[in-house]
Amino acid sequence: MKKNMRIIKKSITGVLFTFFAILALFTNQLKAEPGEFHFGIDGGLTYADMKAQETAQQIANLSGSTVTYTYDEATWAGRLYGDYGIAENMDVELGWWITGSLDATYTISGASATESYTMSAVDLSLKYDVDGSPFFVKGGIHRSTLEGAATVTISGTEYNIADSITGTGWLLGGGIDMGDSRYGVTYIANVGGDSDSSTAFGYYGFRF
Repeated sequence: MKKNMRIIKKSITGVLFTFFAILALFTNQLKAEPGEFHFGIDGGLTYADMKAQETAQQIANLSGSTVTYTYDEATWAGRLYGDYGIAENMDVELGWWITGSLDATYTISGASATESYTMSAVDLSLKYDVDGSPFFVKGGIHRSTLEGAATVTISGTEYNIADSITGTGWLLGGGIDMGDSRYGVTYIANVGGDSDSSTAFGYYGFRF
């Protein structure tokens, strides 16, 4: 069942990737309407489940010892982007975002080590401004990298627990435009191409 769900998630990601890539690249030609180019910056927090409990259990199985742990639930994130109007109330956005590190610390018999993850991505999305309101919604695709320490060393013993992965996924979000500034939340699925990894990015930004 779990294997089937992963196959379904990968299929959905592939379909969305193809759909948004084609739509973003060719909608402007289909509309045949000139637009304006803008750029902006968003900053805020990204929230993610590091699955520290699973890693602690993995280390416990390898070491045969009890492992305690602490972990971060959020870190800072920033995004730079450019957008181009392809139709009334609709823009194409191309963005690049990075995060600070999410850290988890594992302890065995008083000896500790820290595992750190950072994320980066390039995204392509369509943003639609709801008529007669300040609200907007967006959806798109991303190619992201999740970088993690390959090993954790505790008391001179190395435990292989993480690695760096890169892959594609999809995103959905929305928010409120307030003149040249905006508030929003974006859900980013399949970080690093891993169907079990996702994050939510809450932000405040400026558009120029």
